[in-house]
Amino acid sequence: MSITAPGSTTHSFYPPHINNDTSASERTSRTKRGIADTSKRWPDGIVTVALDLKDQKSKALVVDALREWAHHTPGLQFRVVDGKEGDIRISDDEGFNGNWSAIGTDAKKIPLHEPTMHLNRSDDSKGFRRTALHEIGHALGLEHEHQHPEHDINWKESSVYKAFEQDDNWDEEDVYNNLFKLPTGNDLLITSYDRRSIMHYPIHPSATKDRRGVPANDSLSEGDKEIIRKLYTPKRFGG
Repeated sequence: MSITAPGSTTHSFYPPHINNDTSASERTSRTKRGIADTSKRWPDGIVTVALDLKDQKSKALVVDALREWAHHTPGLQFRVVDGKEGDIRISDDEGFNGNWSAIGTDAKKIPLHEPTMHLNRSDDSKGFRRTALHEIGHALGLEHEHQHPEHDINWKESSVYKAFEQDDNWDEEDVYNNLFKLPTGNDLLITSYDRRSIMHYPIHPSATKDRRGVPANDSLSEGDKEIIRKLYTPKRFGG
């Protein structure tokens, strides 16, 4: 693991109250997972991450989240700098809205004066770090886990569309693209579906027909570690 750092509201999931009741048998029977777009993988070497964030606390949480990923990216190192100049540019500028990130090297398509990732300011340190972990996963090339082609979520779609429209001002296309659309393409690296992934949205039981929810995940699952290690194994996808 290598990371060099400078001196020194969570995502609006549906609904906001998460069911944390996960049985021991369910926890121990998780299979490893993942969806990654190998065409958007950063080349082997060093990627510069620029932090344009309000305060030192936010910076420290983002650096900590980067460090958690960096333990599992053998072919990629992070150079963290203050400011707006980097390959990945993280901002909490209130002129932007929401928590989002470009997927992997799609960041190169964004004008250099604009962020490639935005994190809403929040006093909830745990939630902010969780969101940072999730968005950094996108920045490294990972897709949403709840959109895994083998997911077993029995969505109550009409309720989900209505909730996001009312609570987050998302239109139907936003909801479809972020929750229901399944990834396609020849460049996908896919392993088994995993509800413990940091890339999975929390899901309240009322959002599903069988009332089987997904709790908020606060750290990388074993499957997250496995797929990011595969994605960033040196020279595996051309380096």
